[in-house]
Amino acid sequence: MMKKLLVAALAAAALAGSGCIFSKNAYVENSVFDLEPPKPVRKNTRVRLGVFTNLSGSERRFVVRRGDGQVLSQEYQRWRLTPDLLLKRCMYDAFLVSGGDADAIPQITAVIYRFEFDEKGNAARLSVDFTLNYSGVKSKSGDTTVRADVAVPVKNSGDLGAARAAAMSECVRLAVEKLAAELHK
Repeated sequence: MMKKLLVAALAAAALAGSGCIFSKNAYVENSVFDLEPPKPVRKNTRVRLGVFTNLSGSERRFVVRRGDGQVLSQEYQRWRLTPDLLLKRCMYDAFLVSGGDADAIPQITAVIYRFEFDEKGNAARLSVDFTLNYSGVKSKSGDTTVRADVAVPVKNSGDLGAARAAAMSECVRLAVEKLAAELHK
């Protein structure tokens, strides 16, 4: 009898010590966000898409840059896709994307340097270099690089994740508009 009581007491102490019973941590559900597709900028503009590279370090988690230079990944707020795939998908919404190696159509590649939220400035920040390759296009030649470094304030609302996603959607829209302006020079 004493043995059973001792085993039960040890088991209760182990459970209480592990924090399983008396944990104060509330369940937090993962929130998954997507970009709002940009309106067609030039739906009649034909382009080809090349490689989009993500150097932002964000992957799928929201990245927040603090004022002290510290960069944090948000555990419970995530993007539906990685930034390179989100941005590439937006190209399909903004332009008429052709497949293959069609002549006389510029090819767009991109390198994303920042896809994050600035906590100190309370803004979404996107830095991307688009490269337009005009090989095969008769009216233009060579490559042109379009740098889009965009910051949009995060509007305070009840859902910070949704407000951040809306601000990043606006960043992408502005970057795509800048790219479209270069395509039509």
